[in-house]
Amino acid sequence: VIVEGLPPTGSWQDVKDHLREAGEICYVNVGNGEGIVEFTRKEDMHKAIRKFDDTKLRSHKGETAYIRLKEDSRRRSRSNSRSRSPRRRRSESRSPRRRRRASRSRS
Repeated sequence: VIVEGLPPTGSWQDVKDHLREAGEICYVNVGNGEGIVEFTRKEDMHKAIRKFDDTKLRSHKGETAYIRLKEDSRRRSRSNSRSRSPRRRRSESRSPRRRRRASRSRS
C-alpha cells in the first residue's frame, strides 16, 4: 500500500500503529511524507485501503494529517526487496580486495 500525506514527523512506527487494525503488517518504510506498507495477506491490504483511506494520522510528536492509501501494483515482493541488502554488502566487501590486488600488482 502506498501512503501519501504523512505529517512531517510521521514515522514508520506511527504508520504501523495506525494501520495495525487492518491486519498483520510485515514491512513499513516512510520518507518525504510518503510511505510503503506491506501486509502479510492481500485481504488485509484491501481492508486497510477501505478502512483507513482519508483518515487522520497522528504522529508520535502530535502532528496530524489526513492520509491517502492506494494499492501499489509496482511493489516487489518482500523477498525481492530483502535480497538487495546482501548484494550491497558483497559489493562493499569487494572494494578492499581490489585495493589489495592493485597494491600487489605494483610491486
